Amino acid sequence: MKKTNISLSVAIAMCLLTSSPAFSEDSPFGGSLRANYSYKDYSEASKEKLGDFEFNLFALQINHKWDDYGVAMDYRFNNGYQALRYGYAFWDVNEDLTFNAGAIRKPFGNINFSSHSWWYSLNYYLGFEDDNGLGLGVKYQNGASTTELAFLKNAVYGTTDHRDFSGTVASGTVGDITYDNEETNTISGRQSYTISNGELTTILGVSVEYGQLYNGQFNENGDTFNYAAHMDMNYDGWGLQAQYLAFDFDQYDDGAIDPNKIGMGLLDGFFEVASKGNIFTANLSKSIPTSWGNYTIYNDFSMVQPDFAEFDDSILNTTGVSVGYGNFFVYVDLYNAKNVLWLGGNSLGLAQGNDDWDHRFNINFSYNL
Repeated sequence: MKKTNISLSVAIAMCLLTSSPAFSEDSPFGGSLRANYSYKDYSEASKEKLGDFEFNLFALQINHKWDDYGVAMDYRFNNGYQALRYGYAFWDVNEDLTFNAGAIRKPFGNINFSSHSWWYSLNYYLGFEDDNGLGLGVKYQNGASTTELAFLKNAVYGTTDHRDFSGTVASGTVGDITYDNEETNTISGRQSYTISNGELTTILGVSVEYGQLYNGQFNENGDTFNYAAHMDMNYDGWGLQAQYLAFDFDQYDDGAIDPNKIGMGLLDGFFEVASKGNIFTANLSKSIPTSWGNYTIYNDFSMVQPDFAEFDDSILNTTGVSVGYGNFFVYVDLYNAKNVLWLGGNSLGLAQGNDDWDHRFNINFSYNL
């Protein structure tokens, strides 16, 4: 796929993290209409035009419950691109136990998100933040303990259709290298504990997953094994998130690929990342409620550290503020990136083209229906 098409998909679809849709008691429907402004110092066209302002997307959400049963869905529409983010049915057996089935979120890493910004953290691009797959899940809460397990048969859009809303090991071609991989039969689990002491709330957790990487051309298998330790702390409006994550995508080596690299599909694009390494995440935030809306000031940091000497780290630091007022929600972000896909780079955790820092200023506007 051409780089221009990949960039367009990112510009259209990279606003997944936003305020919740405003469901009313009388209607199960919600949604949002979004637009985006960006100024990129690594793009001559962006600098000459003083940035770009464009339609983002229209999102439709459904969340409805009948007694102990319900459904939830998020579908995205835009100019030439549409896809399902998630869609599942759920059963609340009781107030502690819930089952769900369909296109469900993978239980892995910090609860909800490992970031505050519109661009997410680097975890997202390798499939460890807001990742959904087709399968079955269960959640059990017992006091301070929360246990979540899921079996994911495969990605929402399979292996050659790259419309998944988080990085997914998939089949495709980069340059003259063709990857033939499919994520399937993945077991993912997260165990967390919530500790409360006055205004201080701390969520400590660990996550692990193991799955099959199937090569359809040779009818052979590789596997993936990933694990993480994470913390989410809040005190009087202050928030601190931290996470250490180790990933290992051990694909079948057909002799034509570099096994230290692997292909990922995301947002209608296909790109390469290091096949083994670590991701470090550290985020600091402060929420400020006012009569003019709810403000959250944040600094999100994430780094992909490959496990191969010939490759270089990918680093992303985001400083920003989000504002929610009525049905409106806005992100104002400054991204500082080195060797980062779609922020001046074309991969994650591979050899960098130069030692420069790239910068992007971004404002994302959302009206929630």
